[in-house]
Amino acid sequence: MPFLHSCFVFLIAGLVYRNAFAAEYSDAENLLGELFRNYSTDIRPSQNLSETIKVSLYPFLFSVNDFDEVSGVISIVGGFALDWHDFRLAWTPTNYGNIQMLPIPRKKLWVPSVFLINPANKMEALGSDDFLGRIFHNGNVNWTPGGLFQTLCDVNMYKFPFDTQSCFFTIALWGYMPEEAVMIPNNNMSTIDTTYYSSNALWKLESTVMKYSDLVTTENIIELRINLKRKSLYFVINMLAPILLLSILNPLVFALPVESGERVSYAITIFLSFAVFLTLISENMPKSSEPMSLLSYFLIVTMTMSTLICILTVVTMRLHFKNSKVSKTASTILKILQLKFICIPCKKYKKKSQIQDNTNLDDGFARNIREGKVEPLKVEPVEEDTWKGVAEQYDQVLMYYFFLIVFLQWMMLLIVMSI
Repeated sequence: MPFLHSCFVFLIAGLVYRNAFAAEYSDAENLLGELFRNYSTDIRPSQNLSETIKVSLYPFLFSVNDFDEVSGVISIVGGFALDWHDFRLAWTPTNYGNIQMLPIPRKKLWVPSVFLINPANKMEALGSDDFLGRIFHNGNVNWTPGGLFQTLCDVNMYKFPFDTQSCFFTIALWGYMPEEAVMIPNNNMSTIDTTYYSSNALWKLESTVMKYSDLVTTENIIELRINLKRKSLYFVINMLAPILLLSILNPLVFALPVESGERVSYAITIFLSFAVFLTLISENMPKSSEPMSLLSYFLIVTMTMSTLICILTVVTMRLHFKNSKVSKTASTILKILQLKFICIPCKKYKKKSQIQDNTNLDDGFARNIREGKVEPLKVEPVEEDTWKGVAEQYDQVLMYYFFLIVFLQWMMLLIVMSI
């Protein structure tokens, strides 16, 4: 008996639920016929024509499809949920099988004209007839068009490959005076919905911003901003790391023996390698000078240094094979490069102290010579500096100097890019 009683209760409840909430085809047909009997898609859905219609915008982003830095065009896949009130589409649910909502083809509805006003190609109204609208019993209407949207983006490659780009999508309610219709963010939202966002292989989505601009014009404008940060690991491994290694190899030309005959070819090979990397970087850059990439400036400076190394390599090789007497100017320049002028006071002090300490020894040594106890020493001629020795010292000094320059260059580059 308890089991049969329970079954009877559930049966009665199901019948009541069906009568209360289930809607038949005839209910929907009657409702549509009643709603669209005198409906016009050309007239604003305002019972009082002086009343302003409020269209709320809810944007969402699915993916960043492509971002071409050279042309400055960004392509995204997303959509916009548009909501407004149409008093002509309100009904009493209990009179139509308790129907709360109906999907309606877009071409049967009055839909606000919403445009992307900074497109990459031609300007068109958002959405198409393929996207259904939904009407609710209280007169609210929802239409959610989506698709591929392209816009122009001001590309800033100054910190490439550690750059961050900000791209704007400007949405406007077109063709209506401010007193006729306005477009506002849904629930005063300030960001784009990225719940279903799929990550991009090259760009990381940093943040999104939604900004409402109520201008004193014929359009209401909502500005959507997408902030993207480049995933730089690929460029670090395939571009920065080889450039760093080449920069280290560059000064080592002065360590090669002149007799090997490979100095000039080595220096020119390094120079051409930098030129190749400069070409690779320029292919990924927009054809604009405002601003240029910091890495491009860095490579130009590095190539200039490589050119200077080639010139100095030829000069030191010429000195190496020179047979004339070493000039005083060459020796002076070498001393300056070796920073010997810093130690001049020390050497003078050292020589003076040695003379004072050896005075007594010199007197005794002279007495022994006079008495014949010590034979006079034969003084051999002092060997003068040769150009080969000077060239080798030049090589050593220049190698240290250029290693220091390479270190300072990379430190400055990393510091500026990290700011």
